Amino acid sequence: MVRMRVQGQLLLVVGLLVVTAATPLAYSADYTPTRLFFTVYGDGVVSADYFLDVDPTLVMVNVTLFGSIFSDVLVVDQDGLPLDYSISGPVMAVDSLGSASLTITYSTHDLTSKTGSLWIFNASTPATSSISLPPGSTITSLSSVPLEVGTLDDKPYVSMPAGRTEVYYIVGVVGTKEHALVTIRDAEAAIAAAKSKGLVVSEAEAALTQAYTFFAAGKYAEAEQQAIRAKEKAQAAEAAAASADSAIKAASSAISTARTEGRTSGLGDAEALLKAAQASYSKGDYAGALKSANDAAQAAQAAKAETNYLIYVALGGAAVVVAVAAFLYMRRRPQPVVKERAKIDLQAVFDRNPELRMDDKEVLRFVAENGGEVFANEIRERFDLPRTSAWRMFRRLIGMEIFEERKVGGQSLIRIAGRYREGEEG
Repeated sequence: MVRMRVQGQLLLVVGLLVVTAATPLAYSADYTPTRLFFTVYGDGVVSADYFLDVDPTLVMVNVTLFGSIFSDVLVVDQDGLPLDYSISGPVMAVDSLGSASLTITYSTHDLTSKTGSLWIFNASTPATSSISLPPGSTITSLSSVPLEVGTLDDKPYVSMPAGRTEVYYIVGVVGTKEHALVTIRDAEAAIAAAKSKGLVVSEAEAALTQAYTFFAAGKYAEAEQQAIRAKEKAQAAEAAAASADSAIKAASSAISTARTEGRTSGLGDAEALLKAAQASYSKGDYAGALKSANDAAQAAQAAKAETNYLIYVALGGAAVVVAVAAFLYMRRRPQPVVKERAKIDLQAVFDRNPELRMDDKEVLRFVAENGGEVFANEIRERFDLPRTSAWRMFRRLIGMEIFEERKVGGQSLIRIAGRYREGEEG
């Protein structure tokens, strides 16, 4: 299986062997380079696809190519129609009258060189270029920071900015010492990248240790397999950690939302699950952290408002108490005590007792309006009287034979004396 192996940080290597000089960066004002693709094959041959915009009023355009010896040359216009051309050295003269754009395709051996197992692609380009390398290649260094690195059709490629471009690569053979070493270096870079983020990659490190052991024993194919496994484990750990971290943040947010909304019933379970997720994450158990975090988020979303439940319980209890009290009251209260809305002669009360205070008269009016009899606690609540003040008032009015007191169901029933009630003796 063909695999791409690109180091995490591609830096310029100083001291590499001198390679064939690049074709000078030059192009005519008669055309504008737009895109440039190079496909490098295992034998060093490079296929170039050069795209340019041209002035359609010009009869001929001179285009500087990359390299000096070319084969399989084809030039077409924007409609795909072939155009005539001639080549002198690196310069191609194209009969371009009426053409708005050109596509030039050709092959050359001039853009690559090799020293030992190290290949170098070398060119100077007037536009951004994409270089596709042979399957199984490993990029070891670049002349400048790439715009993009990846794979296309199982082949590694790199996108480079305009200017001098050098790509150093090895076309490895599976099972060789060189290929195993490149694979190990690639795994080391993947593990270092994961650990730089504070991740635990114990399984990846264990596989890399096995790779070292096989390499030292000259078992290069086995070393390569373990190195590949180490890299995959490191990358899998990064992906799992990212998912777990995202789930932990979502769970924390769900818990905060539930608390803000007052949904605290069941929130303790959510918080415990979140702590378990964080503990698993710190140990490198990212799968366990993901599960606990998802469970925490679900528990937070399912949390209920505990205060509503308590209110319902309180209301229910109060209703029961009221019902029982009413039942007991109705059973214990003597029938004659039921308010009969007796007519009270208040004026007679006031005339016979001129020493009555204003608050006495207000209380008397309240009792008279309620049928001539009221429970003591009703008077206290109606006039907001302290218990001791009400007691002294009742005792004074009872002593003046204005009020009478009866005990009903453990409560004091205050009645206006019979002499002031119509139908009762004075």
